[in-house]
Amino acid sequence: MTVTEVNGAVWRRKHDDPAAPTRSTTTRILYPTSLEEVIELCANRPGGGRATSAGSHWSLSVGAVADSTFVETHDPNNAFPAMGRTLFEVVPGCLSDAMLDRLEHEFQPEYSTTTFGEDVGEYYVHIETGKRVYQAYAELDQGDDANADSLAVLMRDQRGNASYLGPWGFRTLGGAGGQTVFGALTTGTHGGDFRIGPIAESVVALHLVTDGGRHYWIEPESLRVTGARFTDDERLRRVYGDDRFKGAAGSGAENFEIIRDDDVFHAVLIGSWRFGVVYSVVLRVVRQYTLHQERRLTTWAAVKDLIADPASSLWSSDAAAPPFDSKFLQIAVNVVPNHDSTGNLVGVTKRWNVPMALNPVTGSPAGRDERVGAIVDAFDAWIGGPRFDKAGNSHTYSPDPARPGASAPPNFLERACQDADFVVGVLRVVAQEVEDFIASNGAVIGGTLAGVVAIGGGAALLALLAALAVILLLLLAFIAALEAALGPRLGNTLNDLKDTLINRSDPDERAAGILVWQMIGERLFSSQQNDLDVEAISYAAMDGHDYFDQSCNVNVDSIEVFFDATSPMLVAYVDALLAFEVAQERLGRAFVGYFSLRFTGPTAALIGPEQFSRTCVIEVAGLNDVTGVRELVDFAAMLALDPNFGGILHWGQRNPSTMAEIEARFGDTAGDPKEKLTRWRRALSRLTDNGARDGFSNAFTRTTGLEVVTPVVSSASAAAGPVARGDAFPVQWDCRRNPPATSVSVRAVSPVGVVASWPALPLSGMFDVTAVESGTYTVTITASLTVNGRTRQASSDVFVTVV
Repeated sequence: MTVTEVNGAVWRRKHDDPAAPTRSTTTRILYPTSLEEVIELCANRPGGGRATSAGSHWSLSVGAVADSTFVETHDPNNAFPAMGRTLFEVVPGCLSDAMLDRLEHEFQPEYSTTTFGEDVGEYYVHIETGKRVYQAYAELDQGDDANADSLAVLMRDQRGNASYLGPWGFRTLGGAGGQTVFGALTTGTHGGDFRIGPIAESVVALHLVTDGGRHYWIEPESLRVTGARFTDDERLRRVYGDDRFKGAAGSGAENFEIIRDDDVFHAVLIGSWRFGVVYSVVLRVVRQYTLHQERRLTTWAAVKDLIADPASSLWSSDAAAPPFDSKFLQIAVNVVPNHDSTGNLVGVTKRWNVPMALNPVTGSPAGRDERVGAIVDAFDAWIGGPRFDKAGNSHTYSPDPARPGASAPPNFLERACQDADFVVGVLRVVAQEVEDFIASNGAVIGGTLAGVVAIGGGAALLALLAALAVILLLLLAFIAALEAALGPRLGNTLNDLKDTLINRSDPDERAAGILVWQMIGERLFSSQQNDLDVEAISYAAMDGHDYFDQSCNVNVDSIEVFFDATSPMLVAYVDALLAFEVAQERLGRAFVGYFSLRFTGPTAALIGPEQFSRTCVIEVAGLNDVTGVRELVDFAAMLALDPNFGGILHWGQRNPSTMAEIEARFGDTAGDPKEKLTRWRRALSRLTDNGARDGFSNAFTRTTGLEVVTPVVSSASAAAGPVARGDAFPVQWDCRRNPPATSVSVRAVSPVGVVASWPALPLSGMFDVTAVESGTYTVTITASLTVNGRTRQASSDVFVTVV
């Protein structure tokens, strides 16, 4: 068996500038499609180069960038088959009898128009890690009724419990479904469901292949499922101890190990690419459900002081019907200021569970037809599952109030992301308001203009009439040029517009241009965050991505910062970013993008960024084509890492943290065994021969200190018995279970204190020391490892008696 390999190809992330991919050429890219192939590539890394496993390339982090070899579980270009099957060997094939017995006697709620709940039911699916989120939620929504190998059918046919039939869903999702499931969860991706943790909290087991090709089935010792051990050891060994999976070992049984350990599980769960290739995961999912989504337009000033108070109105909704209340909160902030640069609009989105909402024409759950659609291929070998006509192939879901049962047509921003011409309509509205104001000599102030000027600011506007006339002519000329020859993508268009309006040498024209720029920002944001009430099946509400986007999410820069939701530094952080934007607009720069605050419960993952009982995640994302975006994101990253703010950065987005900053966030005080990063590193040590197997290290993991940093001396010995004076005695050591950068030294102290030293020795070896004195010699073997300028050591003493 040979893994498909491509050499010298371009490697780019989804959000890269098309003209500047992450790597214009690569040493090699590997495309495994099975466990055997993953074991093969890990056992025989081509050329010995270090590798990194990637999913669908949605991550903005350089952590996904390999030193040498890229391992692709789902080729984003769809030129090679994905490793995306749903598996049945373990679920149900290796579940323990106790687990099966428990499931037999638990009856799951049905998904119906009258029965509904919040985070209820229990079902398990085992998937390869190349499966995309939208593929997974589409398959779950079909249910396993027709699959003879499934847990649902086993429960019905062999255990007499048919309640596991029917559709299932993710407990929570992030805002888009284009990532692979594992790529999303292993970087700490979250939803906005503040009563439960991130997606990673749904994982109950995982299957890891490490450098060298050894593979591990890993579960937490304290299982999240109650009352029974999840799997049966003997059944697992029969499946994965087969000689097909022997790798470089003598047999399949020798090459496979079962680990039930909380720290190991919670380290690999959010492992930031370092442990190897996670081949598959088992997820706990819940009975499919329907969500009501409510969005209201308000201001940052009105909500910011409510965030830290869990009893405030921000965390509940008067519209939710008992026994349910709001469980999701997002605050989208308009970065472009209003009210004479003193305020900012926000859109507040809440969600809660409701009974099933039906399409009145088709009778299907609302959003299912539009977001998943029909099966066009019962099993597509290219993706490892059924292919749906709308999964990953649709606009965001929005019902059309004028046509019951129909989806609303794409809004102007969605159309813009296909052809970049959306700004024309917005610019015409703004231009008309400016023209009306000028023509009426300040008497007519339109709604958009009124929104951006300070209260009582009409007199100040009159002073800008002449300058506004100049800006209006420039705006109308820009509109005409835009209609005649559209720009290549949204970011380029908006950057040209920004330069036209606010890069003015005349102070009055610059003030007028900033005013018009803010009107455009107000109009855009208001149309996207206007009041909304919609009900839809879970994934149609949670997956807000437009899969027809061709220009909006191109050349993007983004960070996410995690704060304790009760910390005063959270609001101070947002205020500082908004003040930065006001200042840079006066310098001819501007941020085009969004700030979004979402809230989540904690994670048990050791280095998961959701470290608080209620975490606020602030996403700062913008289009790099616009001058001012990179500057603000740079400032946001710098401020987040300031110890006074103490933010934690998302592993899957831009993360310039140093090792010292990661240690400060997650705890590793000289290897304190209680601290989380120490425990994470200890798990890495266990699975990589204390870092000796460094095939999945890369520049990011080394910079951030996601490495073994403490060496060990595996063995040290000298002469077993007394040595005659004048004779030589052997000193032997083995420090091979260490990162390759480890150095070894030997120091011998004679009975009267004479010191002899031998530095820079190999990791294992032996040499003779001549005994010139009677008494006891003390020989110390020291392993030293320097990582990012800091050295840690381990020593072992041996004693030799000379007579």
